[in-house]
Amino acid sequence: MSLPRPVKYLLLLLLAFVAGTLYLRMLRDHDWGSSLLIALACAPFVVALWKFRDWYTARAQRAGRNWRASREERKRANGA
Repeated sequence: MSLPRPVKYLLLLLLAFVAGTLYLRMLRDHDWGSSLLIALACAPFVVALWKFRDWYTARAQRAGRNWRASREERKRANGA
């Protein structure tokens, strides 16, 4: 079963928010108020970076496939 894209993004945002809050509260000894505020500000940024990394990796894979395909065509054209 595949989730719709908005639900997926919402779950990623919620996961980043909860993880950030717990990290700041438990490991960095912030109080709950500052932990929640910092996590609220950072969670969208973390999700955006995550999606950018996925997009950039997919773009690099496509570029590599295109380069390999054109290299094979050049080899065939040169008779090598």
